[in-house]
Amino acid sequence: MRERPARTGAYWNDQATVATFTALAPPAYLTELLASPAPDGAMALDAGCGAGRNLPALLAAGYRVLAVDLHPGMLEQARKQHAGPRTAFAEANVTSLPLADRQAHLVVCHGVLHNLHHRQDLADALRELHRVLASGGTLSLNTFTAAHLDPCLEALADDVYALPNGQHMTLLDPADLLALIRAAGLSPRGPAVQYLSPGDPGQRSVWRATLTRP
Repeated sequence: MRERPARTGAYWNDQATVATFTALAPPAYLTELLASPAPDGAMALDAGCGAGRNLPALLAAGYRVLAVDLHPGMLEQARKQHAGPRTAFAEANVTSLPLADRQAHLVVCHGVLHNLHHRQDLADALRELHRVLASGGTLSLNTFTAAHLDPCLEALADDVYALPNGQHMTLLDPADLLALIRAAGLSPRGPAVQYLSPGDPGQRSVWRATLTRP
């Protein structure tokens, strides 16, 4: 087993990667979730905002938005494209969010958790998302899981896999992921959606659900 995961910053801060993510539109399932306008003064947290693909939809729905990302290349692009009186930006890890308890009426965390390097990191991140989510608030979550493991992935240890470029991902069985979600104090609203999505390289198994803090 390799002693350390490869640094993710080289990929996520690469100009070509940033440009690719800048061109992406908000996913349809988020747009559907935002069909009802935000309550007056409500805050949305985009935890792992990337280049800001979700920010126009969140702002159009009436939210104040805190956009957080670990990678300065992505965050700077999001700030350049979407800075305004109702947006704030912060460089931070999803395991330690710069937000007080129960402040976010809506939290978006798409394509983030599988990039953490250990199962415990996922558990910590889910507890942190629970901490900042208001009672009765909504968490839109998606992450890759071990429901399908592409042949390009190299198994390193329990739940830990390496991509050909050396980056590590933590991929849990969906049942294990759901157990961590419940242990963090979050509850699903309806069934999860699971499907295969093309990756670069290979395919990824996506697990997506809307969660709440009771």
